[in-house]
Amino acid sequence: MPTVLLTTEGTRFAGIEAHLINLLDGCRDENQCRFHLAVFDNGPLAERARERGILVHHINRRRKYDTAAIRELASIQREARIEVVHTHGYLANVVAAKACAETGVPLVTTVHGAPEAFTGLAGLKMRLNLRLDRRAMRKQAARVITVASFLKDLLVAHHVPGEKIEVVANGIPDRAPDARERFDNRTRLELPPDAPTVAFIGRLEPVKDPLAFVELAKHIVAQRPQARFVVAGDGPLMGEMRERVLAEHLLPAFRFLGFVENVEPLLAACDLVAVTSRSEGVPFVILEALRAGRPVVAPPVGGLPEMLGGLPGMLAEDRSVEALAAKVLAMLDDAPQRHALGEMARQRFLARFTARQMAERTLALYRTAIEERP
Repeated sequence: MPTVLLTTEGTRFAGIEAHLINLLDGCRDENQCRFHLAVFDNGPLAERARERGILVHHINRRRKYDTAAIRELASIQREARIEVVHTHGYLANVVAAKACAETGVPLVTTVHGAPEAFTGLAGLKMRLNLRLDRRAMRKQAARVITVASFLKDLLVAHHVPGEKIEVVANGIPDRAPDARERFDNRTRLELPPDAPTVAFIGRLEPVKDPLAFVELAKHIVAQRPQARFVVAGDGPLMGEMRERVLAEHLLPAFRFLGFVENVEPLLAACDLVAVTSRSEGVPFVILEALRAGRPVVAPPVGGLPEMLGGLPGMLAEDRSVEALAAKVLAMLDDAPQRHALGEMARQRFLARFTARQMAERTLALYRTAIEERP
């Protein structure tokens, strides 16, 4: 049973943090690993890990790449007899790589998504951080995990050795959908019983392009006035999104729920999920929709073709609002086909995206890293 130190920033609770909780739960089911968690910020991830009985180490730092933090992380590795360090995010990877160089503990790192396109000073800083991150992968990492094949291709293009890289898709625990929940949840959301309903689930920030969802709704309502749109999420574009909905006279059709921790009731109430993102890795909202047996309409960006390819009608030809609207309307107009697609979505989840599958593959990589340690 290897002892593994998971290391990440831990400031907020988003994709990386959800991934780590699912990994902890999946490996706990396997009972084949002993985990510690090191975080630079004592946020919600640390709290949830402690609830699961995980020993959490808070790494103090005065600046981003603090030498004191490197020493502290190396000390934890020695005292806890860590056999593998598994990092998530460039900050954790750069700091842990230096600590692992001191201790000789194998380093495994996971890349969760493509870098966002920043400009100006922010873009310059991000390029520097990514250069340090990829250097750590080349020089120190025993294995690099990517959650989608396109991310592996991106790293290889930046000279990270392909033989180090393994694709391990994100996974979430399986929960069978309950069709009986639909009526009750639609009532709570004040949705008419038969109104076709489209959900947007995600952070309201530019990379997710929630304003494009408003444009999508405008196209749909022009042809299906009874349609409803539910937004689950919060972020810096919330105000602008609401203003756009008002300007387009769409407010009666919209429900703004804010951040929703458990989206299962929402998915039960809705007919399909629409994704308008400019860039994506392997987003949890799609995993949750597939698990719930809900069709998804999404643009062909990032890891979405890998997730949805072969599922008829779910990938638009491009990320234009017009292309997405055509797919949504086709699904709303054909209930039997929509239900069949929902069942196909559920089977895709069971075949590729369960937490157990993710845990088994990750544990195998831990064992390989230990066995190959010089």
